[in-house]
Amino acid sequence: MDALKKRNIDKGDGTCVLCGDQDESVEHLFTACGVASTIWSVVSLWCKIPHILAFSVKDLLEAHEVGSLKGRKKDLIQGIVRIGCWCIWKARNEVKFNNKEVKIEGIVRELKSLGFFWYNARSRGNEVSWSEWRKFVNM
Repeated sequence: MDALKKRNIDKGDGTCVLCGDQDESVEHLFTACGVASTIWSVVSLWCKIPHILAFSVKDLLEAHEVGSLKGRKKDLIQGIVRIGCWCIWKARNEVKFNNKEVKIEGIVRELKSLGFFWYNARSRGNEVSWSEWRKFVNM
């Protein structure tokens, strides 16, 4: 909504449709929004990594660089963050254009599902089971 306003395209209320707390901008939607913050907390717990603290989209996209992540787990976190952004964006559009209710569990469920398919499609013989993926075991 912020980007549209900068281009003099008025689409009405510019408040974030996910949280309703602030004007919607890219930075807010993916980092400061309460829904996004909760999703990154859940991802951090699920992936057994330090809490993802992002103050900008750049911070978020570089979250895999922080700490002692190496090899496959580093690549996984990078992919999961990107998939998470996609899922947040899709949820935002569902709320905005289809009047759907935002459900954090649904966003997380979609993130895990898409991540599972993405990982197994790229793993070349190192596939994981759904139960391992859900628990993020031996990643």
